[in-house]
Amino acid sequence: MFKGIYTPVVTPFDENEEIDYGKMKLNLDKWGKTDLDGIVVLGSNGEFVYLTEDEKLELVKFTIENFTKEKKIIVGTTCESTRGTISLSNKMADLGADAVLILPPNYFKGGMKEEVLYKHYTNVADGVKVPVMIYNMPGNTGINLSSGLVARLSKHPNIVGIKDTSGNIVQLSEIVRDTDDDFAVFAGNAGYLLPALAVGARGATLALANILPDECCKLVSLFREGKMDEARELQKRLLEPNFTVTGRFGVPALKYALDLLGYGGGYPRRPLLPLSEDNKKVVEEVLKTYGAL
Repeated sequence: MFKGIYTPVVTPFDENEEIDYGKMKLNLDKWGKTDLDGIVVLGSNGEFVYLTEDEKLELVKFTIENFTKEKKIIVGTTCESTRGTISLSNKMADLGADAVLILPPNYFKGGMKEEVLYKHYTNVADGVKVPVMIYNMPGNTGINLSSGLVARLSKHPNIVGIKDTSGNIVQLSEIVRDTDDDFAVFAGNAGYLLPALAVGARGATLALANILPDECCKLVSLFREGKMDEARELQKRLLEPNFTVTGRFGVPALKYALDLLGYGGGYPRRPLLPLSEDNKKVVEEVLKTYGAL
């Protein structure tokens, strides 16, 4: 079973928008020494939509070769077609991925009815060599995977969990209620990590854990130890830095925060642009207030 804290790692780019493998190696070394249970490569914060397939394969190969074997690696393999998703997923499986994370197809979102999505995910799970995790991110895809659909999909032996970034704690609770204990329900944002754990989530995949990995893991530990007052205080402290590098400024802010904290964030790839000087000051102030700087 997958459990604990994973972080969807950034893909550092240099000034020419090429993948900066020096920075990637630095980051992998640092994350490998934290309490993280694993990482997600080619997630949303990895700007997967801006990478070619060759770049994706090269990046995952590099990551698997340079990351500690003690932690798991989940790879985002979303493609618009079922066939393409199966093909890319199996290429990542052959490289050594522990599981794949898959968004729903969304370009023809008007046609993505529940039965279409059910067939897509089950067809993928039938054809892929490693476990499949569902990725529900309606903010980006425009499609919300209902708790009823997820419960049906959870019965497939090769669909092992979900990352739910909807922010709907009622829906997440329903998924926990309606799936078996060995189905890994993951929160998709640090802003509701503690509430998600309280209703039965097994872990989380958090952008914030790029920069504050041990703090995110500590919240899980406090919850498991029954230290609820401390857990609540930490949850409240994490709200502002989390919002800053997710909903407020997104990937460019996360990369700048990584640079400030001794990691290698690098540049985003266009059309995303680096932070303005004014917004850089906001990020710095948030990190100073938190105590990270």
